[in-house]
Amino acid sequence: MPNRNHMIALTGLFLAACSVIPDSAYVNRGQPENLIDVSSERVNVRLASAESVDEVISWVNQDQPTRAEIICLSGDQTCQQAQEALSQFAIPVKHVEAADNSVTLIYDRVLARDCNHRFVTNHINPYNLNHSGFGCSTAVNMLQMVSDKQQFVNPNLLDMVDGDKAASSVKAYNAPVRPPSVQSQFKDDLVSSQQTGN
Repeated sequence: MPNRNHMIALTGLFLAACSVIPDSAYVNRGQPENLIDVSSERVNVRLASAESVDEVISWVNQDQPTRAEIICLSGDQTCQQAQEALSQFAIPVKHVEAADNSVTLIYDRVLARDCNHRFVTNHINPYNLNHSGFGCSTAVNMLQMVSDKQQFVNPNLLDMVDGDKAASSVKAYNAPVRPPSVQSQFKDDLVSSQQTGN
């Protein structure tokens, strides 16, 4: 039978194990990236004839892919036609040297989830950390303001900022809205009454 000291030590270990805070409690809290789901879909088209190139164009017209891979030997005429067709749609193409004669259209989908607004218990919290849903509404609003969700997973490289364009946007926003003057309103009424013959 364990003595009193063993019981106290076991109780202390048990309580210590219950108060361990997982690493996820300290990182990835409230960032918009937590609400993004990324998936990739592939469509394979065999390049056997000119009709196959038309099929590739049909797929691209329905839904433009993020990128494409052309798998064929250099100099194949059908593959060159497919590559020219894809370049007209400005789709990045990677050429793979193999005797497969096919095109793989790759669709990288980036979707934004909604928040989990329900209360999430946070009882293992001796340091008074926020619960896991804290800041989720702000994060989802940020996501909705970005029209191209690809920027979260594959951002464009920043170039020199167009200062004139930014300044003109701010100037237009801050420009006072003046109501029409009484004199111009009187002229408009006078012209309309002359036109109607009153």
